[in-house]
Amino acid sequence: MVKRVGTKPSKRRRGLLSAVKKKPDSRTRGRAAGRELVIIIIVAIVGIAVFAYMYLRPVPDRGIRIWLLNHAPDQLVVVNADTGETEKELLIADGLKQFIFNHAKDTAYIANVVDVSNRITVVDTRSYLRKDQIVVDGVPQGLDIFPGDRYLAAIMGSKTDFMAGGFDVLDLQEPSQADPQRKRVTYRERGLTLTTVIAVDDTGENVICLDAKASNVFIFNVAEQKLARTIDIGAAPLGMLYPPQGEYFFICSIKDQSVTVLTKNPDPAKIEVVAKVETGRVRDVALSTDAKILYAPVYERKDIAVVDLEKMEVVKRFKTPDGCMLAAASPLGGQLYAIGYDNGQVFVLDLASGELVRTIPVHGEFRDMKVILESEKPRQE
Repeated sequence: MVKRVGTKPSKRRRGLLSAVKKKPDSRTRGRAAGRELVIIIIVAIVGIAVFAYMYLRPVPDRGIRIWLLNHAPDQLVVVNADTGETEKELLIADGLKQFIFNHAKDTAYIANVVDVSNRITVVDTRSYLRKDQIVVDGVPQGLDIFPGDRYLAAIMGSKTDFMAGGFDVLDLQEPSQADPQRKRVTYRERGLTLTTVIAVDDTGENVICLDAKASNVFIFNVAEQKLARTIDIGAAPLGMLYPPQGEYFFICSIKDQSVTVLTKNPDPAKIEVVAKVETGRVRDVALSTDAKILYAPVYERKDIAVVDLEKMEVVKRFKTPDGCMLAAASPLGGQLYAIGYDNGQVFVLDLASGELVRTIPVHGEFRDMKVILESEKPRQE
């Protein structure tokens, strides 16, 4: 028998060199640390650049200007809506109440009381210089301009108790024959008790007034110089918006906490009340540029009711940091400007989300606010 002899696999012994760990190369370690430092520096530089771009870049000026009537002191304040900078502060007179722009956007009319002389101050919107002061027979407490910019409707209050019992229509181009320092009055109405707001319809054929002592909307025919129709809305009205866009105009009532929606029509007999939307105690409203959404600031709730004019209901509410009474939509869309009478801040809200975009400090007690585009103003000759 042959015995086979095989060789057993030998166990490999770890060599002495393999058992000894290699010491790290100082040059390799230095290069790794250098790369890490470079990466950290690059990340820091990028972060600083992003911060500077986001917070230090110049804000684009889209030409939107917010005009405010400041009651304390009595001045006109013009603010850049994008940068928040105050561009003009113009002292007017005591007793600022309301102001309007004409259709050409080159003139602003401001209702005010100067001591015992009652006047309407006329300001050039491009230069911010006073163009004129119109002396009137009464305390001017509300204004609106006719199409064509020749005639001005002005609520007139008593010089003794300031109760506004009607309005005058003034010819801005023709002086009075009795007193050349005054404008010719083409129509005078004194049949009301406490006139609060006035508006001229799109055709210039009718003047619409609210009387705080009654629950009525009064419509006067200018050509016939008489009351054409009275519409009872069920509660004493306080504010009105007759916008140039859209098919409706709006009446605010604090008593029943609603906004009444009425159709526009040159024939007073065909004007209809289409809805009464419960919003809260609303004093002023703003309309979107497409005339589909109405924004109603509710001071006590610290929010803005958003009314869908197709559904005729409040579909959402935008919260505001403080109570607001005045609102105006951006003429370029996308944003809403809201302010209280005395909080000294303009809140800029995003119309899509309702979120607060920024706050513009303006400081004062404000009675009226309107928004104008610089591009709307005609060039000075």
